[in-house]
Amino acid sequence: MTEDGRRSVRELPEPKRRQAAVAEAPTLAEVIDKLFKTIKRPNGREHSMEEVAKRCAAWLRERGQAKSFSKEYVRQLRYGIATNPTKSHLEALAAFFEVDPAIFFDSQRSRQIQADLELLAALRDADVHAVALRALSLTPAHRAQVLDLMRTLQAHQAGDTSDESRARDSESP
Repeated sequence: MTEDGRRSVRELPEPKRRQAAVAEAPTLAEVIDKLFKTIKRPNGREHSMEEVAKRCAAWLRERGQAKSFSKEYVRQLRYGIATNPTKSHLEALAAFFEVDPAIFFDSQRSRQIQADLELLAALRDADVHAVALRALSLTPAHRAQVLDLMRTLQAHQAGDTSDESRARDSESP
């Protein structure tokens, strides 16, 4: 059971479990938008839709595929207006953002790639990056202490300082 009394996805009967998993999967537009927001230019700015379209069109031409790939089409994909791109269009987008094309499909691999993107985005924050780098020099026992302190701080920040909350957090990886 979840904290609010609902059953977790694992506790649901098989058909409901599949429905819940599908409901949790991000849409194609959400995945593409996340790529724009996470994988940026070296100066930290998002790639323009025109830049993406030109490079995707060039990628397709290099492979002998004379399919069009316009700035407008990129916009439509990003905002969910176009929802059924070809496999080659998805491969071109994946090549541009330098990710596995599996990110566009509901699969375990897609979820792993998206988790990696979230980590990448978090590590771009200077403070998060500094904490991670300093943690590398600690012993495993000291890293565990730092994690315990961080869980305590998170619970305090959320206004939940109960022993139950600390016990629940200590069970999580």
